[in-house]
Amino acid sequence: MENTAAPAAAVLPPRSQPRQPRRYRRPAPWLGLVAVGYAVVQFAVVIPHTGHALGWDESVYVSQVDPRTPSAYFSAPRSRGISLLVAPVVAATDSVWALRVLLVLASAGALYGAFRVWTRLLPPAQVALAALLFSGLWITQISGPAVMPNLWVAIGAVAAVGWFLRVPGEPGARWWLAAVLAGVTLVRTPDGGWLALPLLIGAIGTRLWRPALPALIGGSLLGAAQWIGEAYDRFGGIGERLGVSSDVEGGMGLHFGVGAALRSLNGPQLCRPCEVPLRHPELTVWWLALPVLTLLAVSAALRDRHALRRVRVGLGRPGTRLPAVPLTVLPVVCAAALALPYLLLIGYSAPRFLMPAYALLALPIAGLIPRAVRTARSPRHLAAALGVVITLHLASQLVVLGHTAAQSDRTTGRYRTAAQGLQRLGLRPPCLVTGDRALPVAYHAGCSSAQTSGNNRSTTLPALLRRASREPTALLLRRGRDRPPAYARTWVSYPLAGTGWNAYRPPDQAREWEAEKAREAEKSRQAEKAREAQKSREAEKSRQETSGKAASMGAMTMTYPTTSWAGFQAAEPAFAGYAQDRFRRYRHHVLATLRQDGSPRVTPLEVTFLSGELWLGMMPDSRKALDLRRDPRFSVQANPGPGEGLAEGDVRVSGRAVEVTDPETVARFAAQVRPPEPFHLFRAEVTEVVHTASEGGEMVLRTWRPGRPVQVVRRGTDDAPPRAEG
Repeated sequence: MENTAAPAAAVLPPRSQPRQPRRYRRPAPWLGLVAVGYAVVQFAVVIPHTGHALGWDESVYVSQVDPRTPSAYFSAPRSRGISLLVAPVVAATDSVWALRVLLVLASAGALYGAFRVWTRLLPPAQVALAALLFSGLWITQISGPAVMPNLWVAIGAVAAVGWFLRVPGEPGARWWLAAVLAGVTLVRTPDGGWLALPLLIGAIGTRLWRPALPALIGGSLLGAAQWIGEAYDRFGGIGERLGVSSDVEGGMGLHFGVGAALRSLNGPQLCRPCEVPLRHPELTVWWLALPVLTLLAVSAALRDRHALRRVRVGLGRPGTRLPAVPLTVLPVVCAAALALPYLLLIGYSAPRFLMPAYALLALPIAGLIPRAVRTARSPRHLAAALGVVITLHLASQLVVLGHTAAQSDRTTGRYRTAAQGLQRLGLRPPCLVTGDRALPVAYHAGCSSAQTSGNNRSTTLPALLRRASREPTALLLRRGRDRPPAYARTWVSYPLAGTGWNAYRPPDQAREWEAEKAREAEKSRQAEKAREAQKSREAEKSRQETSGKAASMGAMTMTYPTTSWAGFQAAEPAFAGYAQDRFRRYRHHVLATLRQDGSPRVTPLEVTFLSGELWLGMMPDSRKALDLRRDPRFSVQANPGPGEGLAEGDVRVSGRAVEVTDPETVARFAAQVRPPEPFHLFRAEVTEVVHTASEGGEMVLRTWRPGRPVQVVRRGTDDAPPRAEG
């Protein structure tokens, strides 16, 4: 009989295989890569342009903690947090490059830490994208190595709002919230107040976030303690400091500054007054899209207000569940609060002012991209298109960054060059600098700075003049545009090459420096003579015989210090009176200018002495006027008068002619002189006055230059060499 029983293996069900445990895949460190890229861009583009010198505001902040330089005037709106941040670096080194490098590393680390707070609230990829959108802005990149507070307020605002939202589920979040808010308020106290305001309202009105109240109040008071104490110490109270701050800011009140903010999107870094046109509007698409994208993000959050999202954190624990509305609306409200004073309360703008708003808005806007990809019919194509858009946006920001960094390089380079020029003029600490851009130039020269007017007014005119009588002092004025104030009309002017400024020094200091320079030159000449004497005694004897040759028309081809005619009168009143009398005896004199090809042009001219100045008036578009516009060097020879003799000698004045276009000055000149109109008006900056006369059968040349005594050279006879008497 056939056995039909089936084998046991065929009857029993197959044994189930043990399931392999699912391997945990660690997410890509996108946020870390964004922070590294942020640092790389700064090292590659920003540091090469800014590593040699500090900007205006930077020099103020750094000077407060730099043990090598005097502290610059610290105006009422400023806060000292950024100075405390860089104090350890500045105490250890005076290298601007080292300071920049450490700030790059610190800003990249702070960017990572601030956005890392949000990875328990939002998907890590969305947080990384938000960090990319913010860090990719040109103003964020150029601010990384800068000693300025706005970037740190932006980074602190991101962290503070994130810790505030985490308070209900994490008791330790309150301590972090207090610490971050204290830091923001210490760095910029008004911004800390505007940031804390919506958070306080939210904590008071919502039971869920009420535990954050002590942290908000305590952190704000802790950060503002130094600012409040300084308000009572320097200004007499909080209200008084706010009043002074309002005056410095141009009067806090209703100022619709949106237009100014739009015009400064692609630079300049400070727009005050903001009258520049918008440069490259094609590169502003991101900025113009911000309001629209923000409204879309809020609208999407309101539609999904009941949706919850689990966020994988740590070792797989679920994060605190929060509705989508607070995660979107609270950053938007805080961004609006931080932007409000800069858009509606002050009359000027700077792109850095709105950085905190940009940083907070990046978080909800970044959530629109994955949402759009998920709901699209063709997710891959939309993701690729959005990737191209973001890449083009970052590339456009890089273009603006390169232009702005180069512009910053030129500006700060002028400060460094001017400081080196002042040092060559004999300014050594302790010294004082006042006038145009005095604060940054003084810092780089190691000097104090003081102003008698303007937003940085820190002294009175009598106090300034007392200091000028005790220590080396320089007044900076824009060459050809600014006229010296009344107290400096007799000061000696020195052009600072490569800067566009003239440095004016008191006459006694100028004479002392000229004498010191002459002694150094004499020592150098003596050393050179000694070396030459070892080579050839005969050659040395020949040089000695020809030495003492007086200066001729060299003032037309060389650069000398300048001063006003009043400065000449104060230094040598008798000589100035004689020269002025010689010019007033006759109406017409001889003016020498330089043609375009460098050859001389000689033309008749009338000169006028008025208000302590020597004025040159000319017909419109005359050749000599065009010459002086192109090259301001001139010499004017007094009319020698009739006859063949020069019994009283003649006078020549050389210098640089500065065209005067101020309507009030021109009208005042026309009212007193009554020249044919229209006319060109030039003010003479004197470099040399020469008097030539015959005395006792000898030709005598008397030469005066600013900062030097009168030099007298007697030509003698054919058998006697020239003799220098002074």
